[in-house]
Amino acid sequence: MAVCHHHAPAIMPFCIAGEEIVPVYHLGATMGAKVPFWDSRDEFGDTNLLVVKPEEGASLARTLGSHAMVLMRHHGATVVGANLRQLVFRAIYACRNAEFQTAAKALKTVSALTPGEAELAGASNLQPNPTARAWEYWVMRLEKSGGMPPR
Repeated sequence: MAVCHHHAPAIMPFCIAGEEIVPVYHLGATMGAKVPFWDSRDEFGDTNLLVVKPEEGASLARTLGSHAMVLMRHHGATVVGANLRQLVFRAIYACRNAEFQTAAKALKTVSALTPGEAELAGASNLQPNPTARAWEYWVMRLEKSGGMPPR
């Protein structure tokens, strides 16, 4: 299992506005049909917005439940995956999905995938071949940018 917490610029407006993020294209489906929203105030009142106490972590984990991702009020997102490649795939395409959803909203119409489409597309995209191809592409780009030594 792999876990990532981030503050990606594409995701943060959803965390700030409390706007629901929904899968709007096939690769975005990897975040699941539903992304829950965790507000620390519900159980803990005003906090510094960081998850520092075990009971806060347990609360966040309960909200995440069996979902792949949870938005955190005014803080960011936590994403999970069965392994590192799946997690990175999911996190990157959830951010891209957020960009597309924001752009669609500017056009006045956001059309989410149906729950069935999200389930089928998400499962298909998280198979070993798509995640491996994406991983190799990202590694190649990182190597070419000088961000890591060649393999």
